[in-house]
Amino acid sequence: MRTRLTKLALFAVVLSIPTVSWPLWLTAQVADGCDAVKLPDSARQVLKEKFPSWRPKQVFDLGADDQDLWLKAHDRECPGIAAGHFERMNQPAYAVLLVPEAKPTGGYKLVVLAESQTGSHYAARVLDQAEGPTYSGLVISAAAPGKFSDFESTKSVQVKLDSIYLEWIEKGAQLFYWSGGRFHKLQVSD
Repeated sequence: MRTRLTKLALFAVVLSIPTVSWPLWLTAQVADGCDAVKLPDSARQVLKEKFPSWRPKQVFDLGADDQDLWLKAHDRECPGIAAGHFERMNQPAYAVLLVPEAKPTGGYKLVVLAESQTGSHYAARVLDQAEGPTYSGLVISAAAPGKFSDFESTKSVQVKLDSIYLEWIEKGAQLFYWSGGRFHKLQVSD
């Protein structure tokens, strides 16, 4: 009888504890791939010096629906940092989607950080940017080498290196790829 009363009391205590509902931004921050993507110290220093009031986009900067879509498709990746061989096969580089510190929807800069030929420092190259209000669902990722076509299927390119995929979730996307000693842009969806 005593054991049964103890079990009932324990059961009543468990039922009386309110369930914890974690805010979506906190859940996303825990699952955020941005902690796993580490920029080299010298690359981070270049960003601090050249873009002092900007930071890489984070999962919690996305709207709730876009957070869900991003985490389902890229659960271990950061929406603001992509690593790949963007300019040279033997040298990794980083694409960084920067947003203003104070207002993450107040513009963006798509920056590529590539090591110099000597490997002594990183150089930053701005590929695209916008001033003023921007869509919160803007993200980047690396695209493997392959064949890509524009959204109208009028132009296609065969890319030999990794590319940078700049996407407005569920709205459109552009591909930035290296060819002939410079980056080119292809509108892959609209």
